[in-house]
Amino acid sequence: MLFCRYIALCLLLLPALAAARDTIVELEDGSTVKVFLFEPSQEHGEGPWPLCVLMPGGDGNEYVARAQFWLGKELATRGWMIAVPVSPTNTPFTGANGQKIPKVIKHLQQSPDIRPGKALLVGVSTGGSSALELAAQHPEQYYGVVAVPGMMKDLSLIGDMKQLPIYLRVAENDLFRWNQTMPALADALRAGGARVDAALVPDARHVFQLDWSNLHPWLEALPTAEQATPASN
Repeated sequence: MLFCRYIALCLLLLPALAAARDTIVELEDGSTVKVFLFEPSQEHGEGPWPLCVLMPGGDGNEYVARAQFWLGKELATRGWMIAVPVSPTNTPFTGANGQKIPKVIKHLQQSPDIRPGKALLVGVSTGGSSALELAAQHPEQYYGVVAVPGMMKDLSLIGDMKQLPIYLRVAENDLFRWNQTMPALADALRAGGARVDAALVPDARHVFQLDWSNLHPWLEALPTAEQATPASN
């Protein structure tokens, strides 16, 4: 499967990446969630930094979470504290399992290194879909969503999106035909008041390289831009 081959390719890059530290978050219901953390580079100061939750794709297990470290490291170089949660049930962070994420965020934001308040949600494939679903339920809790790609099957979940910024990219020739359903998703999000930047990625089939020349300015425009990027001289 394409996504599995993509994971295997990303894992080959891991030895070159800085090691993440991990922590175990204990939730009120007695369950636990393992989370990998990447701190921003020194040029971004000593914190506290805004939090970015990188939602894992696939079934959310540790193998998949580690395969996305490349993206976490890239975002960390742009001033975000990155948290990569591992699904304790080996299922995507949707439904009841997805409701663990706001609790994980609240716990992580008790650290003096992490700014309290909102967080950014980022995800690839299933991770992007999980991010969209979470944001639709609690838009006031997030700076924005980066779904590259992502999809929502149940558009009825979309209510008042409270002008939430959403960066949505889907492959032009998506294997799961998300390219065909993306216009309806983007329209529904905009109808709910979200500020949507949506586009198809040419010559791509599902997972693709990110266009940082486009995404970075979008990140800088978020309300936390002055804290998430290096201070100008």
